Amino acid sequence: MIVFSLACLVALGIGIFLLHDGGKPVFWVLGLLMCLFVGPAQSASRSFLARLIPEGMSGEIFGLYATTGRAVSFLAPTLFGVGIALGHIVLDDPATDTQYWGILGIVLVLLVGLVVALAVKEPARPDHAPGTA
Repeated sequence: MIVFSLACLVALGIGIFLLHDGGKPVFWVLGLLMCLFVGPAQSASRSFLARLIPEGMSGEIFGLYATTGRAVSFLAPTLFGVGIALGHIVLDDPATDTQYWGILGIVLVLLVGLVVALAVKEPARPDHAPGTA
């Protein structure tokens, strides 16, 4: 679910960038479709993390999870601005609206998350304890 949600978010974000000439309807439709995948990605990642945590360490691990999220919370807004600046450089026209280039910064953050998620494997767990049915 995590990988699927992130892949859909990346694809829809790229769609917003490529189809920006469609105006507000494209932005609203694709943006609302992106909303369908944010919640599942977040809840599935928390659930997955809960399954990975060793017994008795949930407080520490979820604390680290929350702290890490806050520590890197500047990335998406910063890359949004970098994307807009990149649009001005690429299009070489200061009068051109390059606000839509900001989505590329968001897509980059999501893509990095997707690549990292692909490398994470869930350890094998027995379906039931030995001697139980």
